[in-house]
Formats: sequence, structure tokens, C-alpha cells
Amino acid sequence: MQQQSGSARFSRRDAMRLMALGVVAAPAEAALQRTATPGASLRRLPRGSVIRTLLRDVPVDKFGTGAVLFHEHLSINLAGLGRGARQGAPPPQPPATDNVDLIVQLVNKAGGEGVSCIVDGGHADMGRNLDNLRAIAQRTNVHIVASGGFYMQRVYPPDIAAKSEDQVADDLVRQATEGHLGAYGEIGEDPNGAELTLDERKVFRAVGKAAVRTGLPIFTHNSYGTGPNVPKDMGLQQLDILESTGLRPERIAIGHACCLNDPQATIIKEVAKRGAFVGFDRVTTVQQIMPDEQKVAMALAFLEAGYADKLLLSADFTGQRTMEAGPGYGRTLTVFVPLLRKAGVDDATLHTILHDNPRRFLAFVPKKT
Repeated sequence: MQQQSGSARFSRRDAMRLMALGVVAAPAEAALQRTATPGASLRRLPRGSVIRTLLRDVPVDKFGTGAVLFHEHLSINLAGLGRGARQGAPPPQPPATDNVDLIVQLVNKAGGEGVSCIVDGGHADMGRNLDNLRAIAQRTNVHIVASGGFYMQRVYPPDIAAKSEDQVADDLVRQATEGHLGAYGEIGEDPNGAELTLDERKVFRAVGKAAVRTGLPIFTHNSYGTGPNVPKDMGLQQLDILESTGLRPERIAIGHACCLNDPQATIIKEVAKRGAFVGFDRVTTVQQIMPDEQKVAMALAFLEAGYADKLLLSADFTGQRTMEAGPGYGRTLTVFVPLLRKAGVDDATLHTILHDNPRRFLAFVPKKT
């Protein structure tokens, strides 16, 4: 542990990292000072702002008092998509999310743990079943927001290559209108590439244009840490492309930032400085790219820099069979938030992160048609 100017005392950041690793407990007086007043930012939303759920548009002040998880999966089936089945291989088992009764049970459990809304991050090229999502929304008191868009090159439908950017944008606007979608996401790039493909760049710009036209927000899939060739600043590249369409950065969340090996939070502080949200949406994952303790340490560095109003939390949970009896969709609240609290993050800051930020991200004033 480094010393400051010859002193034997730890720096505040060093102490926080030890807390995050569970080496020391966080005394009450060491709680992180909040950098945003809970609820204040919601009062500044434009008149008529709503969050678009699958069932209806809900005014922000009628959206419940619980947490909003901005990126989970209630319906997803990526088995074999874009990969090509191996000859002679047995057919893949159906995903856990095909069992609507199970997902309803897990969503209701999350509601009892303090979740008011779950945003599903799937779309057609990820095997998302919109009818199943509607059935889940009708059988639970948790608001369900559905998303649109395209995932990444390897699962794009064949006609993407032949369409222009504006044609793809038209399709996305129509998709959002017909499906009553409340966001675009998760929009990503191939995890093995050093840069976005030409088609991926076209899709990113098309999604940006569709978001400008509809008012909907965008959250991205960002391959931080999941491929040897992926640059650390991929999220900034995504932000560049989306902003080039005229989309305001506060309508964008750069996802999977918690998977970046960036203890000082250098890259994500730059994302937030530009006005975009930073998504820690792979917390508590079964296959840990980065251990939760390191995610906590990076979150602390981000919060200490004054960006509490730019952090979003979620787990990207897909209802894996091995976890049916485990934490489920509420795992962000029941597993990760206690780690933040133990590390010194106070309840006011947690309220800002879990309640205010995702509502600001999702809220928009519907365009008159």
C-alpha cells in the first residue's frame, strides 16, 4: 500500500479499495459523500415524460418506488445463431427463458426484492420472443420494457448488408412503433474484432438515427475484456458513432463497462464526462470476466470523481437453469449492492444510481405523429 508524502496513513482511495476487497469494514463516517440529490434530477425532466413499457406509456412519477434494472434478458435464444451448427452435434437445449412460467416466477421474486422495472435487452436476431415478453408483463406487477435493434455482425439478418443506413433506420423506427418498444439495445460489435465492421458501423448509425426520430434511449454491448483484440476505448468509439447522428449523449448508455480492467476508471470517467451513462451491467455474472470486488473498486473510483448521476447497474441475467434457485433477476440488489454498501456507498447515492438514473435514461416525451 502506498504512503502519502512519507506519511504512514493510507490514502482515501486505498482505504476504499481495501473495503471493496473485504479487508476492512467501512465505518459510518467513511461513507462516500453523495454527489447527487436523490429525486432532484427527475424533477427537471420535460413535461410529458414517460417510460414506454410493453403494455403502456407510464409517467415517470407513476413508475413505482423500486429499482430499475436497465439490461436483463427475459427472452433470449442465441443457441446456434450465426455460429453454424457442428455436423453431428446434438440440437441445443431450449433456453431457460422459453419457460414463461419460470421467468414469471423469477420476475415476481425480483419484484419482492425491490425491483420496479426490468428492461429486456433482446431483439429478433437474439431469439427474443415478444409474445413471451408480453405474457410475462401481463402476469407480473414489475414493469417490462422491451428493446429493439440488432446485436452484432455474426447474428445480423442477411438483408442488413444490402440495405442502406437510412433503410435500416426506417426498419428500426417501424419496429419500435409496432412493438411498443421502450429502448434500443443491446447494440454491439463482434468480440473478436479490433474495430467495428462496416455493417456494424452502419447499424450503429442507423440505431442512432432511429433514436433521434423516436426519442428512445440506446444501450450498447461493449466487448471490454472479452476478446484479445478489443481496444479499451471501444465504448468511446461507440459513443463517437452514435453522437455523429445527432443523438445527445445523455440518451446513450455504454454497456459492460464493469468488464474493463481499469482500476482508476479512466475510460469510463471520459464516457461520463462527455455526458453518456456508464453501464455496470454484468455484475454478479456466473462467468466472471472481472471479479465483483474489482468492479466495486472501479465503481468507487468513478463515484469519487463525482459521476454518481451517470452510473447504471444491472446483471445481464438470462435465467440460467443452474441459477433457478439462486439470486435470480434481483441479484443486482441482493448480491452487488451490499458490496457497494459495505465499501462505503451511502443509501442516498445508491438511490440515485438504482432509482433516479435509469428513470432519466429511459424517460422521453413521445413524438406526435
